[in-house]
Amino acid sequence: MQLAGIELRYLVNDIGQKTEDYYVANIYGISKNSLLFKFRHPENPDVLLMLSTSGIWVTKVKIDQIEPNKLLRRLRSDLLRSKLKEIKQIGTERVVYLTFSNFEKEFVIVNELFADGNVILCNSEMKILALLYSVNVRHRQLRVGSPYVPPPQNNFDILKMTETDLGEVRFTSTPVAKWIGRTLGLPRKYVEEITRLSNVESKKSGTEISNEEIKSLFDNATKVINNVVNGQHDPVISRDEEINVHPIPLGEKNLEKISSFMEGLDTAFTENILNKGKTTKVISPSNSFLVF
Repeated sequence: MQLAGIELRYLVNDIGQKTEDYYVANIYGISKNSLLFKFRHPENPDVLLMLSTSGIWVTKVKIDQIEPNKLLRRLRSDLLRSKLKEIKQIGTERVVYLTFSNFEKEFVIVNELFADGNVILCNSEMKILALLYSVNVRHRQLRVGSPYVPPPQNNFDILKMTETDLGEVRFTSTPVAKWIGRTLGLPRKYVEEITRLSNVESKKSGTEISNEEIKSLFDNATKVINNVVNGQHDPVISRDEEINVHPIPLGEKNLEKISSFMEGLDTAFTENILNKGKTTKVISPSNSFLVF
């Protein structure tokens, strides 16, 4: 499964709260695409944060190393004992910036969660010091020693969307679901839920949409987006051909209620990693975090 930008916004906010005033006690290489950060606080329980090319989430599971991670040594050298000063996301782009401070220097990890994903270590001037994968495409190049160039961004901020913005759909013959997905940057699962709640045929041409339908689409899109971003969740997990986790039900079958969206992600992403064939050590339900 892939994280949607609005889901990532919730995770960034939640992780920021959970790791406030924590420092990096250790970093573990799990696989070539996954790293586990152990955060420590003088008074509070440890927090384990998994950082990978597929997602970023707080975990309760210790996975034995599956394969070496080429960033591990460099990250340990630069980040051990440093504090996570800030974690942020630009709009709802699927890119996370984690700023670490060790009182003398600052470092930024850029976690890209689109396409094949990437983990990039930069200095405070955003010069690339190390990265999982070099990139050489028309609009940007990423390699050690070059400045970090973010991917092209969607200039439309759905967190500030107005009814007038959504009303632009009436000036196109594009099917309404396709237009919403492309314009708002939402995956199909959310677009289908918005059109379903609005009683609007997803294949209906934008030019055929009425004022009443625009209002309904706007109200339901705003509700869905705000519920996901602000943690008003009713999280579920589905296990059909692949495991998927949603912060709110989205019409799938074989749904299982779970206690939190983060817990569901931990289950789903950990199972994906474990397909590599390694075993886990899981904490008992009475503990909040595993200390190792």
